Amino acid sequence: MDLFVSWIQIFTLPKETLLYPAHDYKGFSVTTVGEEMLYNPHLTKDEETFKNIMENLNLAYPKMIDVAVPANMVCGLQDLEPKAN
Repeated sequence: MDLFVSWIQIFTLPKETLLYPAHDYKGFSVTTVGEEMLYNPHLTKDEETFKNIMENLNLAYPKMIDVAVPANMVCGLQDLEPKAN
C-alpha cells in the first residue's frame, strides 16, 4: 500500500483520534488526526506533490522496516507466547 493511501485512510478517522508518531523529531509523543491535517507540511499537499516530495527525499531503506511493518499490522503481538495456566 502506498504511503499517501495510508494517510488518506487515517484522515477518515475522527479528528480527535490520537496518533503516536514513530518518528519523533520535535519532542512530540502524541498528536491527533486534526493536528496532522492542519500542521504537517507534507500532508497539506495534493497527492502528486506529496508523492514527489517523498520520492525525492533519497532516504535509505529502513533497517528494521521488514520487521516493524508486519509487527505493527498485528499490533506488535505476533511474538508473544501463550501463557501457561
